[in-house]
Amino acid sequence: MTEECTYERIPWEQAAEVLEKVIRFRENHHQYERPDDVNALVRLFPGVKVREGYLLDYEIVQESGSITRIRPFARKIDSAAEEDPLLLDVLPPELEGLSDQDAERLYQFLTYERSPGGLFEYAFFILELWSIRASWHEAEWLASTPVFTQKLFEELIDQARKVEQLDPPDWYGPEAALQEQGGKVRFLVHTPMGWERIYHLEISIAADGRVDQEAGHIFADLGQGDIF
Repeated sequence: MTEECTYERIPWEQAAEVLEKVIRFRENHHQYERPDDVNALVRLFPGVKVREGYLLDYEIVQESGSITRIRPFARKIDSAAEEDPLLLDVLPPELEGLSDQDAERLYQFLTYERSPGGLFEYAFFILELWSIRASWHEAEWLASTPVFTQKLFEELIDQARKVEQLDPPDWYGPEAALQEQGGKVRFLVHTPMGWERIYHLEISIAADGRVDQEAGHIFADLGQGDIF
């Protein structure tokens, strides 16, 4: 039986403040070395914590000599990554972050505040974490922008080359629904890639911390967008 889902609204000011920090991090992440980058990222989300005595690290996935994405994990602070070979399975990008191995090596070491705001921050953090150092063709997320305010929504509509369909929402900030274990989060996202649009990103957080996502209702169809 599916657990009933009641969404609560996250103050847009809280969400916008986190987004501002994340955008600054995206613009300057090249200044960080591994694993300082992922640990600086998690500190942007006060509702998310790494288990005491551990830090975040990652393996780099390369294809044809180029970095395409990372495989994040947690390790003890006083251990070097080389001392603990992971032998992580290589998965296609669409399955990464959803395996048992990811739950065992990453998610069990992360906690979030049991509140709608904490759930939202955790979902947002996980999306950003898996996109660090990803190539653009691997991470549409890096080209996308969460939309947490009516002002930004209207600016994007005004700047669009054309608007084929418009259905403004009655709430522009994120929403979260805590469940007995895990929960759901949704918020507006603008993507200029391929088919430009503003839509609800629907995110499910499992009891073991895994995060899955799918595109939901489209609030603005802006036609042909940029090509990867």
